[in-house]
Amino acid sequence: MNPDRLINLKTISKLHGTDTEMLSCILDAVNSGIVILDQEERIVFLNSKAQQLLRIDPAIMKGRHLSRLFLQDDREILVPNILEIVRQDGEFEGEFMLQRGGMESFMAFFSAYYWRQEGESFYIISFNDISRLKGIEKILKRSEHMVYLGRMLDDISHQIRNPVLAIGGFSRRLLKTKLERPEYAKIILEESRRLEMLLDVLTDFIRIPKPRFSVTTYRAVKKSINGYSSQIAGQFDVDLRIEESCKDLETIVVTDNNLFRQALEPVLINACEAFLDSDRRPVVTLRFTVPATESGGMMVEVSDLGHGIRPPLLPRIFHPFFSTKTGHLGMGLTFTKRIIEELEGHVEVSSKLNQGTVVRISLPGDRRRTIRTRPIKLSEIRNKREKKGEGECMGDCAKTGP
Repeated sequence: MNPDRLINLKTISKLHGTDTEMLSCILDAVNSGIVILDQEERIVFLNSKAQQLLRIDPAIMKGRHLSRLFLQDDREILVPNILEIVRQDGEFEGEFMLQRGGMESFMAFFSAYYWRQEGESFYIISFNDISRLKGIEKILKRSEHMVYLGRMLDDISHQIRNPVLAIGGFSRRLLKTKLERPEYAKIILEESRRLEMLLDVLTDFIRIPKPRFSVTTYRAVKKSINGYSSQIAGQFDVDLRIEESCKDLETIVVTDNNLFRQALEPVLINACEAFLDSDRRPVVTLRFTVPATESGGMMVEVSDLGHGIRPPLLPRIFHPFFSTKTGHLGMGLTFTKRIIEELEGHVEVSSKLNQGTVVRISLPGDRRRTIRTRPIKLSEIRNKREKKGEGECMGDCAKTGP
């Protein structure tokens, strides 16, 4: 913003007589923190957003120096430098840490402008909390790093696969000849097969496709899962019980059915295998529920009555290559967690020794906000306003009805 175009707030007040309150309401309507300083760099006004972001009482802050908004380490050098630049150039912007409530801090995008005319001067400060944005940037950088590692792992897998296949092939040939100790060749062959299986699993994990989201319903997701789950239970000779608690079968669910079935498969297999060394009747329960939210979504629970998981092992069950079963690679639940996260859902596990395990998977509903999906009632607007605790100015300036 060009500082020459800034409007003299005092002039506006004079032109409109008692409409200073209206000007205050306009600044309160801005979705950025606004702080106005006098020529002595002291705070004379904070709008509602500034009070909310800083969590401070405006009555206490008025008359205080701008430096009180900054961290202690930045008050002596940074703040004077900013103000000097603003006086010389008319404007300044950057990213800095500000105090919140005197105890916390947050990253803010900070802009400052300087206005001077006919002996009058003041500073206008605007800022926004960008902590969440910075968090997203870190996640994106981490994601880019993971993509790089995935590509590198894919290349390594390709380079290792050919030697492993060669070792396995020559081991088979050796077993067809007369050997003094054929068991050695058998061990080599078995380990090469294990390595081949490991490489296949890693390749599948790296190449999990991106979800192709579609808007579907609780009824459709449940139907696609039921038959698939029954087939898996049948392979283990396990009874599959299906329970549901849903009043509206047309509840919106946003997911990729094919990927969701892939995520559910290791969970079902684990539940069925929980009875392999148990005298209990092999019964797995598949339970469907719908959360009490307007956006929809659904939860799928898979529970068994097997041996359960020991508490020290529970935090590790999603780790790659973790398994307590002989001959298993330990990648099943790793696949599940990765896919469910790609589907923007959530998975959690609870277990008790000798009582069984429950895996809960939640899928999102309609991610659009209510304002896009249905007419909003006046009572809802009032309730939302009361919950936010909006001040008298907002109530006077934004009335929507009697």
